[in-house]
Amino acid sequence: MKEMMAALEAAAQKKQVMAIYRDDTGDSWSGIPVMTGPALVVLARERDFTLDGYLAIAAGQITGVEQYDDNDFIRRVMKGEGIYEGCRPPAIPSCRDWKELLAGIVQSFDRWCIAECTNEEEGELYFYVGKVESLEKNHFTIRPVNAEGGWIKEPVAIPYEDLCTVGFGGNYVRIYQKYTKGR
Repeated sequence: MKEMMAALEAAAQKKQVMAIYRDDTGDSWSGIPVMTGPALVVLARERDFTLDGYLAIAAGQITGVEQYDDNDFIRRVMKGEGIYEGCRPPAIPSCRDWKELLAGIVQSFDRWCIAECTNEEEGELYFYVGKVESLEKNHFTIRPVNAEGGWIKEPVAIPYEDLCTVGFGGNYVRIYQKYTKGR
């Protein structure tokens, strides 16, 4: 784990595009690390040679990292498409833990995010798109929207320890924020 975090911190300093893996689910993401903390890494997400918001990943979920822009072609494309120049950290003071990160999302991203969490008892992954309602000592609440853009009546309490990723500032969240009824 320490080696992977050190590689991500070095990539943040050099603005390198990294691939991050979570083998148990088959998930992978690419982007430039813009913030690192003891428990989290925040990527400026790269998708199809464009920047698309941010993704915070629990350090304990990361099972592998590798440099994505490790050849001349990819570096040329990233430079030509303005990925390196356009990469900026989010307006969030720190990411030492989930509560601090979510406080920054509340302050700078109008509370909107995508929370991915696990249910240890069921071993399932759950995704919630919506607005953070409160930050408590051991959990936060989110008021999610459904696939039809309507608010789900009851907020969902998510223990910080169950969080896997939190996405914010990207196009998917922006579209839900823009078109959800009764924002």
